[in-house]
Amino acid sequence: MKSAIIIDESLPIGLLANTAACIATGLFRDQPEAYGPEIQGADHTFIPITKIPILILKKGKRDFDEILRRIQGTNLRCMIFTKEAQSTADYAEYVRRTEGKSLSEVHIVGIGIIGEDAQVTKVAGDLPLLK
Repeated sequence: MKSAIIIDESLPIGLLANTAACIATGLFRDQPEAYGPEIQGADHTFIPITKIPILILKKGKRDFDEILRRIQGTNLRCMIFTKEAQSTADYAEYVRRTEGKSLSEVHIVGIGIIGEDAQVTKVAGDLPLLK
């Protein structure tokens, strides 16, 4: 398995970090096999982290519509993160701002994908790393 988080690199650094964090929490939500076990240290238990790579990529010259078209027909799990989510103070407001809307009515700031290595590479392999 492999995952990638594709972000609009024009976002300010704090929003870039927020986008990656929010996508990772949603993307791995129902993926218990992606996590390693807890690690017992001398004075602390380290919580599990993912056992699979998480690439953080820029969308570069691509637009999110093109990336979503690439995802169609794959078995990848996809999570879309929007400006509407990022700019709200609580979840109920996010629901009100997005419920019933199509993707063309929201502003995508990031997409996460997880699945078979070859499929992730096919979708995101030509996108630049976020540095």
